[in-house]
Amino acid sequence: MAENGSFVKDGPEVVFIGEVDPKATKTVIDWIHHHDETRGVMCGVRSAYVERGAVTQAWRDYMWTWYHHLEWVDDFRAVDDAIIKFFVEVPNEKTMAYHDLLSRELGGLMVPTTSGHGSIDIIIPGCHKASGVERLATRWGIDASQVVAFGDGGNDIEMLRYAGVGYAVDNATDDVKAVANRTCPSNDEDGVLQVLERLFPG
Repeated sequence: MAENGSFVKDGPEVVFIGEVDPKATKTVIDWIHHHDETRGVMCGVRSAYVERGAVTQAWRDYMWTWYHHLEWVDDFRAVDDAIIKFFVEVPNEKTMAYHDLLSRELGGLMVPTTSGHGSIDIIIPGCHKASGVERLATRWGIDASQVVAFGDGGNDIEMLRYAGVGYAVDNATDDVKAVANRTCPSNDEDGVLQVLERLFPG
């Protein structure tokens, strides 16, 4: 599962692609172009894309950590790909202000979700990590009560609500801890790995 549930595979088989409709795509691109403090990545099925002149080579290389297929383009509007998500980086101290601004200005056409630290994903309404996990669980005959999930940011909340066992890592945001029914050590302490080793010994 990738891109907050917009792209789901079972082995080599593609199970689901959530494609952003053209009107929403244009609206988000225009929004990014009109907010100079933001830096954007447009995520498609074949690749993710950044615009020349809008971001530096160093920032593009940094984004490659998360987007291993990342192409330069002159204009997002010229990309011929099925678009499944947008990512924008904003000044860290303005994360929630931009999140709320996006919520108001997109008017439900797309939904912003943030893991904090200046990172905001802009996703299709109803298409999130929980929907992706549920698609695979249904396919494999697994009940939600058997699902274990881990989260640290706002884009994990729906998934933690869906899972029978939802862990918030110790350094998770307060809203994540509020919906999780268990906690584990922080990312810096390999908290997820500690739980998995306990659940699956040997």
